[in-house]
Amino acid sequence: MNRKHLIFLHGFASSGQGAKAQFLRQKCYALADVEFHAIDFNPTPRDFEFMTVTGMINRLRQFILDRQLDNIRLIGSSMGALVALNYAHRFQDVENLLLLAPALTYRFGDNRTESKQWQETGVGPVFHFAFEKEVPLRYAFEEDGLKYADPVPPPVKTMIVHGRSDDILPIQNSRDYAAAYPNLVQLIEVASDHRLNDKLDLIWEQAAAFSLADSPNLPPGL
Repeated sequence: MNRKHLIFLHGFASSGQGAKAQFLRQKCYALADVEFHAIDFNPTPRDFEFMTVTGMINRLRQFILDRQLDNIRLIGSSMGALVALNYAHRFQDVENLLLLAPALTYRFGDNRTESKQWQETGVGPVFHFAFEKEVPLRYAFEEDGLKYADPVPPPVKTMIVHGRSDDILPIQNSRDYAAAYPNLVQLIEVASDHRLNDKLDLIWEQAAAFSLADSPNLPPGL
């Protein structure tokens, strides 16, 4: 059996144990030909302090190589989508991409009123939702992130689910991206905010119909 590997990439200041990851893991558990993975990019505050986008891409690459995974489908949430898109563009070993409220480019520092102080001190506090406290983040995150300020073209078929009420990453970015690549990118707009946690069933429907469309073990109707 050629197993499919569905890899979930969490967003900034989140973890591989969030609501989306747990929901998708449960759904995939019943599928004999699908193995679900959720990478934790920053399992400790120290990992988070020295995190960069390039480091996240490299960690994903090492995760795949260590396990000798193939037949890979990526689901990227928020900044995890930026990692997914750039990984697939660089390594060309991904079957398709499902991006949830995606960061298609890096724009973190643009929204920080403390950006100048962050640069001067070299480190600044960020509230981390998984750790439930403020933890330090090095300015190297911003310096590295600027390498990803321009969107890369979609390397494979890509589905985007984005909430119209997203006040973190405006949906217009996804609209523009889908319009620029109509043959490769499909956008589903939903009545939700950035987290999309009220759309978990819809996310699974898209994962089943798009990411896992060739699975023979999907329940009827999906």
